[in-house]
Amino acid sequence: MNEAIRKADVLIEALSYIRNFRGKMSVIKLGGSAMEDPEALRATLQDVVFMETVGMPAVLVHGGGKAIDRAMAEAGLKPRK
Repeated sequence: MNEAIRKADVLIEALSYIRNFRGKMSVIKLGGSAMEDPEALRATLQDVVFMETVGMPAVLVHGGGKAIDRAMAEAGLKPRK
């Protein structure tokens, strides 16, 4: 029962955002840290599916900073930030 109440509260809170952003494209940056955490990745993708379901299309943009930094280090290059 508590889980159902929690989910209802989340949906009630989301309603104003759904009304404001329905039909508008959202860009979501998925950073390298989130991509390396399976639980964070799963939660983010569930949110994106929900957004699509309620009419809020989204584009995911790959961050990848950590992976790029590692590749540069392996190549003997120093990243500039």
